[in-house]
Amino acid sequence: MPHSRVYDISRRLSEKGLIEIVDGKPRKFKLIDPDIALRAFVEREKNKLKKICDDALNLIKLVTLSSGLEEKTTWVVEAKFIEIIPPLIEKTEYQLLLAAPAILINKLKEKLGMAASKGVNITTVIYGDSELKRYFVEKEIELYIRKASSLNIALIDSSTGVLSDPHVNYSILTTEPIFVRALMDLFYSSLVNTSTLVYRPAILRGKFASIWSIIHKLQKGEKLRVKGFEVKTGREVVVEGVVKNKVIDNGIASIILQTNNRVVKVGGIGAMLEDIEGLVFEIIS
Repeated sequence: MPHSRVYDISRRLSEKGLIEIVDGKPRKFKLIDPDIALRAFVEREKNKLKKICDDALNLIKLVTLSSGLEEKTTWVVEAKFIEIIPPLIEKTEYQLLLAAPAILINKLKEKLGMAASKGVNITTVIYGDSELKRYFVEKEIELYIRKASSLNIALIDSSTGVLSDPHVNYSILTTEPIFVRALMDLFYSSLVNTSTLVYRPAILRGKFASIWSIIHKLQKGEKLRVKGFEVKTGREVVVEGVVKNKVIDNGIASIILQTNNRVVKVGGIGAMLEDIEGLVFEIIS
């Protein structure tokens, strides 16, 4: 056997803890007690398998999140964006915000179409050119094109956010409200506002998590139900009424709603100047 091959095999045995290499000339190899060496080797392999198992269980837990999840946490998962998103799309109840390169959006096309057919409102920002316009128009999926690439982002309803860089093999998933809000702000202010609108459904239907999803399309006289919190008291409320007016000023969006007994001013997530902080906006037919 060639010397190089001997050294290669001995190096591998040493890495497994089965032999000890004694430096010197000539190089010497010392056999470690097989009982000790094999037990140590098995223990190391068990630890590796445990890590793989833990990562797999974490991933399973992450991708089966629903909007009703009570635990608020943030995970760093050794999985690519495309591996995490499909099950989350299936779990989306009413709105999905998605920004990713054209090649990834194309892989998710069928999942997006199925979600849209179930009544999920979808807004996509595609990085680079795309040939999906006809499909998105058919499925009534809002579409923006952005020439410059950015981070991959997904927001499921108002509960879960996913963030990833195309050049890394891990993703960040969060159910922390403050991080979800930050991702939503990033999606609209940094991505949608620097993209070209290609298609937008003509009619508003269903539920939305962000006020920015509806503020430009909302018309006076439309009926709206808002689930959220009173800004002054923090009390959870549901208000229903007719849109009287809307305000867009210096990055702040508000809806003036005429209810049965009063006029209320409704803002989006994090609202402080309005009467109501809106978390879910539902168009009433």
